[in-house]
Amino acid sequence: PLSALNASVELILDEISAMSRAEIVELLNSIHYSVTALQTLIDNLLESTSIEAGHFRIRRRKVNLNNVIAEAVRVIDPLLRRRHQRLLVHEPQHMPVASLDPTRITQVLVNLLSNASKYSPMEEEIELRVEWTEGEPLYFSIEDSGPGITDPEGQNLFQRFVRLGEKDGAQYGVGLGLFVVKSIVEEHGGQVGVSNRESGGSIFWFTIPMEGNLS
Repeated sequence: PLSALNASVELILDEISAMSRAEIVELLNSIHYSVTALQTLIDNLLESTSIEAGHFRIRRRKVNLNNVIAEAVRVIDPLLRRRHQRLLVHEPQHMPVASLDPTRITQVLVNLLSNASKYSPMEEEIELRVEWTEGEPLYFSIEDSGPGITDPEGQNLFQRFVRLGEKDGAQYGVGLGLFVVKSIVEEHGGQVGVSNRESGGSIFWFTIPMEGNLS
């Protein structure tokens, strides 16, 4: 992302007097995407270092889950726009107030949505579902239209530095995103997993226990 960011800025500086408004907007959108990708990469590197050093802690507080989801959608929007994808969000009519670390859960959603976008074809739909029944954990799932997960991949995906697509040459990131996702979810007392969609693609899911939360 840093190389793309630098190239876009240099082009604007060198050619802005001869560029149309549409061309400038296109480059600014590219810069926005690159900054978002770079921020996500840095966040994952910092979290991974903290986890490995044994200093990782979550900071719970009562939060409105709608706000957490909205922030994740805002962060991921440049990537979706770049790939002409549509995100469908399905939420329960009554969303509970939850005791969790909003920054870390936002990071979990951004990592999973980012993967869903990168591995799905352009102009496809991605679905984010949040389900909750009183007395049960919160259940989040992200459904994509990508190539799906083979059994051996599924067993190792949430380990550090494991990346999808290494066999076909399509590699994304440095393999820390899902490791960070698993660590954050488990620190909340939840579980994380992946399965294949019947119609093709993958479903990445995680749960957050609601014990002690207010509804």
